[in-house]
Amino acid sequence: MVLFNQFRQFGNLFFLLIALSQVIPALRVGFLVSYLLPLAVVLLTTMIKEFYDDLSRRQKDNEINAQQFKQLYLEGGVVKKI
Repeated sequence: MVLFNQFRQFGNLFFLLIALSQVIPALRVGFLVSYLLPLAVVLLTTMIKEFYDDLSRRQKDNEINAQQFKQLYLEGGVVKKI
């Protein structure tokens, strides 16, 4: 899902297409690594950031789910839940 969202951005899609065009010998300008490496670094950095954000979100969700709460009823009663 992260890769799909990244390639929806014009810049990442552009650099992917440029890197893929370097596979064709007639269009080759330089080394393939010089086109793939910057794209890979950007995508890897984004994936690491998304992973960290997901872990942080999971930890906060677990903290909120572990909190005690009070359940209110329409009749006016209050029951404390754990």
